[in-house]
Amino acid sequence: MLFIPLLLLAIALYICGQRTYSLLIFFFFSFYGFQIIPDELFETGLGFSKSTDFALVYIFVLFVYGCFAYHDYIPLNRMTYLIAVYLAAILVIIGVNKFVYGIGWGDILKTSRNYFFVLAYYPLRRVEKEEVDRLLKILLYIVLFQSLLFAIQAFTGKAILAGEEDKSGGDLIYRFYNSPRMLYFFIFYTLFVQPLGKKYSTFAGIVLIITSFLPMHRSLIIMVILTLSFGYMLNVGNLKRFIRYLPYALLVAIPLCFILFAQVGSRTISDLQMLREGNFAEIEDSDEIENFEMDSESTFTFRIAHFMERYLYSKTNVMYEFFGLGLMTDDSPYTYNNFNFVIGLPDENGGIYQLDTPDIAWSNFVARYGYVGTFAYLVFYIGLAWFFFVNRKDKLSLSLLLYMLLVLGTSLTSETLYQVGRNVFVLMLFDFIIDKKRNEENNSSNLLV
Repeated sequence: MLFIPLLLLAIALYICGQRTYSLLIFFFFSFYGFQIIPDELFETGLGFSKSTDFALVYIFVLFVYGCFAYHDYIPLNRMTYLIAVYLAAILVIIGVNKFVYGIGWGDILKTSRNYFFVLAYYPLRRVEKEEVDRLLKILLYIVLFQSLLFAIQAFTGKAILAGEEDKSGGDLIYRFYNSPRMLYFFIFYTLFVQPLGKKYSTFAGIVLIITSFLPMHRSLIIMVILTLSFGYMLNVGNLKRFIRYLPYALLVAIPLCFILFAQVGSRTISDLQMLREGNFAEIEDSDEIENFEMDSESTFTFRIAHFMERYLYSKTNVMYEFFGLGLMTDDSPYTYNNFNFVIGLPDENGGIYQLDTPDIAWSNFVARYGYVGTFAYLVFYIGLAWFFFVNRKDKLSLSLLLYMLLVLGTSLTSETLYQVGRNVFVLMLFDFIIDKKRNEENNSSNLLV
């Protein structure tokens, strides 16, 4: 009950026009209390189990309010069309789960509620640019503070930020995996938009980059470097300068490619061959399953195995293949009665989590979306990324493009791509790029006249 008054305050502030502070509370809920508040404090007796539930109530209340308060609340633009494609697929999947699989509404609501986060676009687009710019500065300072706390974690081994999944010791740095959830967007926003001025933004950007390296996650480090390099090449502005900088980019990219390929050694290749053939029984009957479970944080093989086991199982049933394995919770009777996967993270009951995983987004797509949902989500995601690429001369658009590419590039080692709520910056800033483009076109037309 502790945060319900705060939720009501956020809704009231939005309706009264104090939207910077309203959105600050919304982002507080969307990003797990900025990882300062322990997760269990968000649990209530009213069906709220995590902070994002408060964010979803905020979205639904203001979406309904907006439909009555504004005559043009849902614009017929690219974003609306992409959201419509995605939500149409989700509604079909929900129908299949209820009327074909026989899964209860309670389980369906628990597992699918975050998919409707895309509706945040409509209340967010009503906020003025000056308010959003002020909000983003506040959020940047929060991320910098989180980065400081995360660095203290890394060097002391003492968990400070909420949501720590694990840690492993080292000679100098402890590896934690609860880095600031807003970190990746603000790396690009800070370096390319430079909201604090060139000097201070560069310093802040370096701090954020270093923070992204502290978990010592090799694929993430590679993707951060590659996307930043790609961003600076796009930011060059003309072909001659691009060609001039190309050799330097290759000097960075080629060693990184060797490092990336080195991560998949001969043992991993042989494991993947076995997994491709679906020989999971060989793993289950050997000591290999223990290694898969206990070393899942660092093994690429584990992630691919997790995906392949669920993908090959979905191929045995055309409904599973096209509409996913189901929208039920991992601890539901339906899950226990229908699935017996051998590869996954250990659960609190001594078994393994059958469906959800934080290690690879594509396993979650197979389990929850199937072909239909995955295709619809990729249409939504890639459609927006392409829009930002076309408008890449706009620094804000470039920042969003690079953020989306980073998330897509780490989808084999993280579930971030599957987390619809991580698109909140894309949803909030999309209209500003359209408005700027429209104003530039109008100014060009006026000059011609």
